[in-house]
Amino acid sequence: MSENHKEKEGQNGKQSNFTLDYQHYMKKVDEFFDQKPIRGLFDEIDKFFHKHGIFSSIGIEIFEHEDNLIVQASLPGVLKEQIYMDIEGTNLTIGLKNTAEQEVINDKDAFSFKKYSYSQSQRIVKLPYPIDATTATAAYENGLLIIKGKKMKEYQKQIFVD
Repeated sequence: MSENHKEKEGQNGKQSNFTLDYQHYMKKVDEFFDQKPIRGLFDEIDKFFHKHGIFSSIGIEIFEHEDNLIVQASLPGVLKEQIYMDIEGTNLTIGLKNTAEQEVINDKDAFSFKKYSYSQSQRIVKLPYPIDATTATAAYENGLLIIKGKKMKEYQKQIFVD
């Protein structure tokens, strides 16, 4: 066997050992995070951040129809009063706010307390064209928000001195 062949074989052997060591290490890490107390902690963190699942993301679709730009936002389970919108140039902000108050009264033990909660989520969408906010319309029905506005050719935010 040539020295060259033995050298390549030795290098391949080292790579195989490294790959096996790495796979063994990754398996041990996975097993560690799947242990009951740690997995439970991660599950609780996920529950905390996804407590109000309807506020976790806002699905958006944008269409052009002649001189209009149409934005559809999927908001299932949201009340009309929870929605707010803002437009500045080509940036459209669609947001949701939810406040809740619940009073718990226990006559047997003679105590009461109130629970308050507040959640907010928003998505900023970059539109391909600015739309005229003065003539834009928005309608919300069956979990679908539809915003229609005339496309504007230019958006000027600056004021120029004469």
